[in-house]
Amino acid sequence: MLVLVRAAIAMVVLGPIALISVGIADVAAFNSRETALQQSWRADQAAGVTAEQLAPARASLQALHDRRVAGLLPYSIFSGAVFKDPFAAPEALAARGQAQALAQARKRANDGLDNLKATGGPNYDGLQGHMAQLTAARRLPDYVRLATAWEAEARQLAATRDQLSQASGGLADGQPKDVVDGVARLQSVISAAGQAHLSADPAAQALAKAQDYLKLPYTGQLEQHGDVAGTVRAAGDTVQHRIDTHALADQLMGQVPGLLDQAGKYNVSGSFPARANQARADVQAAESAGDDARMDTATAALKQVTDELTAAVATARQKAAQAALQAGSGCILGADPQLIVVHLATQQLVAYDNGCPLLRTPVTTGRPALPTDRGTFHIFAKYPSYHMISPWPPGDPFWYHDAWVNDAMEFVSDGTFLHGAPWEPASAYGPGSQNGPFASHGCVHIQDGPLSQLYGWAQIGTTVLVTD
Repeated sequence: MLVLVRAAIAMVVLGPIALISVGIADVAAFNSRETALQQSWRADQAAGVTAEQLAPARASLQALHDRRVAGLLPYSIFSGAVFKDPFAAPEALAARGQAQALAQARKRANDGLDNLKATGGPNYDGLQGHMAQLTAARRLPDYVRLATAWEAEARQLAATRDQLSQASGGLADGQPKDVVDGVARLQSVISAAGQAHLSADPAAQALAKAQDYLKLPYTGQLEQHGDVAGTVRAAGDTVQHRIDTHALADQLMGQVPGLLDQAGKYNVSGSFPARANQARADVQAAESAGDDARMDTATAALKQVTDELTAAVATARQKAAQAALQAGSGCILGADPQLIVVHLATQQLVAYDNGCPLLRTPVTTGRPALPTDRGTFHIFAKYPSYHMISPWPPGDPFWYHDAWVNDAMEFVSDGTFLHGAPWEPASAYGPGSQNGPFASHGCVHIQDGPLSQLYGWAQIGTTVLVTD
């Protein structure tokens, strides 16, 4: 009995003291655990977990902190920690935020790599190494570090690509457009040079250099762009000039024999034959030597003598044609296939078929007050029979009776015709008839026989030249 009494007294006296001691120890443990979590979350945030993603965990820990009673009672008494870990909820919420951050960082790294693929161009050479880095990454800081580095690299690549695009006139399928176009041109001129049996140097070397250049990443392409683009352009120009010069020389060489024949025909004198033959010999020598500079000089000399000879022949031909035209005899080189010439001074008509006289006949043209229009015209209407009606009223000095005329061919839109005149005797045609009683009102009168032949021969569009 005495023992029980003493035990009761001990419980009353020592119990509160023990309880207080246990409560103080639990509070210290709580504070230590809370501090450790806060430090861990600050480290997570520094590694890339956002404050928003950690906010639920911090709110849960704060709720635990606020439930402590005076900081004295054992925490397990009011928190239920005897049966479960009170920190499990904030730790689970923190883990959820960490998982979200890890997934976002992994996606950011993947997106950064995809952007590098698109930005880096067709020759980007860092892809394999970056893919290996992405595969090896496990932790959040790893993904954040890769994403940050790749985003910076993409920005630098984009700036380099934009500079290259500006320097090259744009990009074609991700490649500098001027070099891509230059490669196509080089391939074309190399083929053309081969067909012409000419050297393709330096286009072949420039093409190989350009093709190697187009395998470089953007950084290398930007560094070498000016040199490669200039080489490609200069090589293309050189070979194209060689092709053009040889083609011009061949064309001129082909023209010279005909021009010399024409010069002989029209009595063109001077040193043309000797100069032309010397120029041809110089061109042939330059071609055999494969010397571009000599070829340029020889072709220029050949062109000069050819141009001068062409002009001299043209002048001589024109003089001969004018003389033949005025004489009304002989062929006219270069005349229209069907040409009718009306000579006002001699009152004569000459028809030329393919430049040579087909028909010659006297005519009567317009009187002095109503002269036949001078110039070059074309027959645009033909009538086997045409009713002539005076546009002047009776009493007017130009009035005439209505009349039917045969084989009328209109060549001036004011009503000027080549036509028959049954009222005019054959003896009235010819020189001076434009001043006689049968002079026309502007038309050209032709005797029936020659007119019938002319009407049957002339087609719509036949040239009519009225000249002195």
